Amino acid sequence: MISGGEALVSPGRIHPIFLEGKLLPLQPNSAADLGLKDGQIVQASVRLQHDQPMLVLQGKTLPVPGLQMSQVGESIWLRAQGGTLIPVNAPPLISRIATLLYRPTVNSELPQLFQPGTLDSLLKMVQRPDLQAQWRSLQLSMTQLTPLAVKQAMMGAMGAEVWLARGLQPQAPDPKQLLRKLIAELSVGGSEGSSEPDLVEKLSKAVDDIEASQVQAVQAQAQQEVLFSMTLPFVDSNPVELTIRRSPQQDGEQPVLTVNIHSKSEDLGPVWLQTQLMNAQQIELTMWAENESVVAQARSRSFLLGDELRASGLTMRSFNVVHGPRPSEASDWVPSGRGLVVDVSA
Repeated sequence: MISGGEALVSPGRIHPIFLEGKLLPLQPNSAADLGLKDGQIVQASVRLQHDQPMLVLQGKTLPVPGLQMSQVGESIWLRAQGGTLIPVNAPPLISRIATLLYRPTVNSELPQLFQPGTLDSLLKMVQRPDLQAQWRSLQLSMTQLTPLAVKQAMMGAMGAEVWLARGLQPQAPDPKQLLRKLIAELSVGGSEGSSEPDLVEKLSKAVDDIEASQVQAVQAQAQQEVLFSMTLPFVDSNPVELTIRRSPQQDGEQPVLTVNIHSKSEDLGPVWLQTQLMNAQQIELTMWAENESVVAQARSRSFLLGDELRASGLTMRSFNVVHGPRPSEASDWVPSGRGLVVDVSA
């Protein structure tokens, strides 16, 4: 078991990395420029560019005095603090959990990987009919979508470890296990000159997407909140990104449950839908769409949605349709670093 304080690598336990007897120097505000949050731990690599060793972080190249040619190919762990980056020497497990917990973007790779036909083409590269069958069982159908199908997909996205830790068999197919098996097949069966290393890196980032969501869900629960993000794959449509969030209860008031859905199709374009459930019965809806015809259609049919909700025992308090992309949230969820307990025994 790893507690939150240990997972976040408290400052008193940091062992700095020295280069020629000096701390790794970085320009002020480097962390802010890279979009890193305070306390976030990231992994940088040393690469050779123009015959000089350079630090590569978040896809950007940083000139750092003191790097040696002998360090090319090595990795350096850095922690964002006060707008700067501080080298840390943390155990791999702790660094892994902290990196996932403070991952700035969750589900950045999965939507691309879950595009119809993308993963199918990768699975054709390995002789594993069982993996192809597992992928088909994970895919939903937009024309036959049911609440039960969505529930099973969410149970699978929770991870097989959750169910095994409870002494139960996994309740639904686990997309992370599928991706890991595919990574293993591509890593073993790769041939010279092929693009398997790039594919493995892409799949590994997708696994990071899933595990970041799982770790953040555990931390949110420790903060008496609900936060869960996942990407739903469809056999007949583009993937749909789903996030469920509930803040902790305050002053005896019932917390609001918020469900955010993001989809993008050729016919409708990008569509964002935010549903807020209050007092278990009242609903407020906000929809953003970039396609003007979609906006007009949603507004003209809003009364039909209200009728369906009433038939289900729910009351639609409001339905706002906005023409344009959804603006960024004013305050993103931030892990407190307190109370986190992660079971790594499974």
